[in-house]
Amino acid sequence: MEKLATGQAINRGKDGPAELIASEMFKARLSQNSAMITAVERNEAFLNIRDGALGAQLETVGDLDGLSVQAANLGGLTGSEMGAIVTSTVGVLNGIERVLPATGIDIMRDVTTEMQVGTDDVTGDPIYETVSLSDMARVIEEDPAAAQRLVDGAREAVLMERAQVGADQRAAESERRVLEEERINVARANSSIRDTDYASETTKLIRSQILSQASIAAEMASRTSAKAVLQLLDLRA
Repeated sequence: MEKLATGQAINRGKDGPAELIASEMFKARLSQNSAMITAVERNEAFLNIRDGALGAQLETVGDLDGLSVQAANLGGLTGSEMGAIVTSTVGVLNGIERVLPATGIDIMRDVTTEMQVGTDDVTGDPIYETVSLSDMARVIEEDPAAAQRLVDGAREAVLMERAQVGADQRAAESERRVLEEERINVARANSSIRDTDYASETTKLIRSQILSQASIAAEMASRTSAKAVLQLLDLRA
């Protein structure tokens, strides 16, 4: 009756000491498993955010690419048109800067190239300056070729990072599936030990009730027979 009422085959230590130990170990593993799944799901959410941010940044780099192509066409541009390109470039760079924290990479400062800024007065050798994507507004006006190299470097950096994030997403998804499958199997194993077998226990209960009723009926029949014998003896007396 207790097993049927609680739904558990083990309600106290004496119901199965070895089974109780195994069940508690399974419960501990289930707790660990749930914590690990939560951590993986949190990591997946973070990776999804990074992937989205990198996708947006890739589109923004595409805008820079278009501006650098326009700036390279120096022959057909007026001073006001170049000023508009520079202004647009500043706006695009501000957009990239805002997305940077979510991407995990700093293309504004990590992507660099060499730009010629003059020549040595004595030797006549070219003088180069290392510029980064953060200098794009100035570079696009002074050296469109260097600006294009910065754009290409930024695109490559974003694509490489996004590919890595994609690989991490697949790994995290696989890990989560393995953990979820393990949780199902551990829960099933624990259930086989801990949960009541309702069919078996119900059968035992019915058998017990039948035996009890049969015993009562036999006792009543025995008393009735004894009473009848006493009555016959009284009549013969």
